[in-house]
Amino acid sequence: MRALVSLIGAALVMITLRDLFHTLWHPTRHGGLSRLVMTALWRTARRLRTPGRVVGLVGPLAMVTVVGMWAFTVVLGWAVVY
Repeated sequence: MRALVSLIGAALVMITLRDLFHTLWHPTRHGGLSRLVMTALWRTARRLRTPGRVVGLVGPLAMVTVVGMWAFTVVLGWAVVY
């Protein structure tokens, strides 16, 4: 059972690192997880029909959210492995 939990944690770390690589260094610049988070934030802002000034903050907020997601999932993955 411990080996299975460690494998799940290692898989979480590897998925996150793959997404980070594809987003930052891959020529297409499309990581699956980061694209999902950014799309969700843009759609939420569009559905809320916020004023133009607030919509302009969605891009930077999405980038901070993606970096935070990467950090959180790597820490969570290593915590599960440990």
